[in-house]
Amino acid sequence: MEKFKIVVCDHIHEEGLNLLRSDDQIEMIFAADMDKTALLDVVATADVAITRSSTDVDDKFIQAARSKLKAVVRAGVGVDNVDIPGCSKEGIIVMNVPTANTIAAVELTMTHMLSCMRMFPYSHDHLKNQRIWKREKWYGYELKGKKLGVIGFGNIGSRVGIRSKAFEMEVIAYDPYIHSSKATDVGAKYTTNFQDILDCDIITIHTPKNKETVGMIGAEEIA
Repeated sequence: MEKFKIVVCDHIHEEGLNLLRSDDQIEMIFAADMDKTALLDVVATADVAITRSSTDVDDKFIQAARSKLKAVVRAGVGVDNVDIPGCSKEGIIVMNVPTANTIAAVELTMTHMLSCMRMFPYSHDHLKNQRIWKREKWYGYELKGKKLGVIGFGNIGSRVGIRSKAFEMEVIAYDPYIHSSKATDVGAKYTTNFQDILDCDIITIHTPKNKETVGMIGAEEIA
């Protein structure tokens, strides 16, 4: 029986690779370190391609793979580097893993907020490189009582909102694709007025990269 051929185009966790290696019905090809030409040659023989951010599933990729490829699996959330209409035209299914890095992204967001508000990067640099510690210069600000504007209240944004409420912040959610109750049920305020977000002390963005969201926040909005 012919094995199911899966090409791994980008680096993924070793546990994931081991799962593929351990399946007797799968022939796994690790192609993360191949150049683009060699990768396309391998993809042409594969049933499934697993990608991350480094591999663009563009027209060249699709044309090389279309005779056999059945699916492109994005090992992550975003699919902005995948030509979904092009894949659909050739009958190639595109899949992602919507919750793969949800908690990691949420915790990183909270880390950035705390780090910026309490001026950790600046105080650390001051102490490490200048060997001077002036505590009064780096007091920073508390999160408590601050307004947090969350653009995109999905898997990540909503969890950021929940954790921010624990810091006693006022959370304002902007997301035209959810019901208002998704925000209000966790104690956040739901708004359809983008100016409410711009009036916040902190803004965090958790949306796909597409025509609607690129340039959503620019110099004019920040000013």
